[in-house]
Amino acid sequence: MAKVSIVRCVDYDGEKVGDALFRAVGLLGGIESFVKKGEAVLIKPNLLSARDPEEAVCTHPEFVRAAVRLVKEAGARPLIGDSPGNFFTIKDVDSVYEKTGMRRVAEEEGAGLARFDKVRVINGFPVAQAALDASAIISLPKLKTHAFTVMTGAIKNSFGLIPGLFKVECHRTKPKPRDFVKVLLDVYSIRKPQLCIMDGILAMEGDGPAAGTPRKTGLILASSDGVSLDAVVSRLVDLPLHKDMIINEARRRSIGEADINNIEVTGEAIEDAKIKDFKLPKTAHNLNLLPDFLTNIFTRVIDFRPVIDEKLCQKCEVCKNSCPVNAITINGETSQIDREICVRCFCCHEVCPYKAVYIKRNLIARLLWRD
Repeated sequence: MAKVSIVRCVDYDGEKVGDALFRAVGLLGGIESFVKKGEAVLIKPNLLSARDPEEAVCTHPEFVRAAVRLVKEAGARPLIGDSPGNFFTIKDVDSVYEKTGMRRVAEEEGAGLARFDKVRVINGFPVAQAALDASAIISLPKLKTHAFTVMTGAIKNSFGLIPGLFKVECHRTKPKPRDFVKVLLDVYSIRKPQLCIMDGILAMEGDGPAAGTPRKTGLILASSDGVSLDAVVSRLVDLPLHKDMIINEARRRSIGEADINNIEVTGEAIEDAKIKDFKLPKTAHNLNLLPDFLTNIFTRVIDFRPVIDEKLCQKCEVCKNSCPVNAITINGETSQIDREICVRCFCCHEVCPYKAVYIKRNLIARLLWRD
């Protein structure tokens, strides 16, 4: 039976986080069950973009530090690595490592930093060579909402093993959420992590994964099965499992354990750890859950799409470079998204470091899904 541990941790005090991670992994058999002495271990946080830890966009550096120390205690060699959403050059990823605190943690703890600049194509996907070379992967997802996939967790965190430019191509060829989640499961299956530990101490609700609202939830979850972990998170935030696109796809393909009845939850009970009144993304997730024929009908009268706020836009062009269909124009005077070209993948909303991209809803959408 699959197992997921839930442990409480109130803040990112180094000693508290270290103890909580030790307990969460201990409930699964201890770090030695996943990492062996002398092994090279890739620690893969969620580093969406260059954001401060307090914004709850990325896995917190003290959380990563605690995972690094666990690996070192097992006698293994830790390597920290991810491919941020707007990673197009080495300079880009270095700036993310600097801003998110990963460089500091790596230097202080004697861990390596991977740039994912070398890849090998497997099943049509260019996968970071560092992930393929590692003896084990420890995935450190963030508990967050996602305007495109409703939630982002352990399964989607593996998408970061794909370089930034190809992630854009995936969005271009699979603009519908139901098709895109198939890609997520494809990538997750290529190189499954041996252990997933979710940073739910400071989560994000609302219109995540970058423009939502940080919320203190004080939880750490761990499992050797990313599917089981994500299924438990869906229950914690009251997202019905049958409406979770990612979990539905995992269940359809018999990847991991998606049935909550077949998952042993240890530590805190689900009912005791539930996050009350957790705010899911507005509009997008509701429409994405409809059958395709209803979606086509509703999209004729219900309009919601990304729009750039000129007052907040800093002309950094991160959104433009991330757009899979080249729908964004940025110059000295204006920043605009061509609504005729836009496929509503919300990549721009996801990667904007200034929260300048928001989701605009027409009157019908606002009436159906009030704040």
